[in-house]
Amino acid sequence: MIVILVGPPGSGKGTQAEFICKRFGIPQISTGDMLRAAKRAGTLDPKYLAIMDSGGLLPDEAILGLIERRLEEADTKAGFLLDGFPRTVPQADGLAALLATRGVALDAVVQLDVPRDLLEERLVNRRTDRKSGRIYHLVYNPPPADADLEHREDDKPATVARRQDAYEAQTAALLPYYDAKGLLRRVDGVGAAADITQRIERALGSVPASGEEKAT
Repeated sequence: MIVILVGPPGSGKGTQAEFICKRFGIPQISTGDMLRAAKRAGTLDPKYLAIMDSGGLLPDEAILGLIERRLEEADTKAGFLLDGFPRTVPQADGLAALLATRGVALDAVVQLDVPRDLLEERLVNRRTDRKSGRIYHLVYNPPPADADLEHREDDKPATVARRQDAYEAQTAALLPYYDAKGLLRRVDGVGAAADITQRIERALGSVPASGEEKAT
């Protein structure tokens, strides 16, 4: 199973990624995690390190190179879940070419659909307890009375709106691209986590085995 999981901030993507990986016995490959690990290990090309340090976006070949090296590890033989990549159509084309060199192909792209107003409610109402580090929600999981609450910058309305705008801009062309290839599986991301998990499992139950021919 080779799958891409796509979802906006606040969609519960992390929870569902854990389910997919456990269900199919595959690792989660996060490009952000790989970049940070390569930076810590000193294995990132200096020219890319300079771009990262300046807050710029790395070229596609840098990310694809990291993914290619990651796919050489034994735990990816049964497949993998990609998180955070691709974000653009050129990146999607690059990923398809990379997989083709290994004789495999993408099985599915799972999109978690959650209305924007609900996403914003989920994020804006989050609070962090400075003492324990626990994250609470003012509506769904209220904090205890003695909690020392912090409203993180990432969860403030203006930041949340910018993050949602960025996500929508990134996926504006990517999702239709995968839909046209018959790979997109739209899943209702509203409700209990267990219910969403069942919807994902049903959506993935109809995909062919990794490496089979896909219609284009």
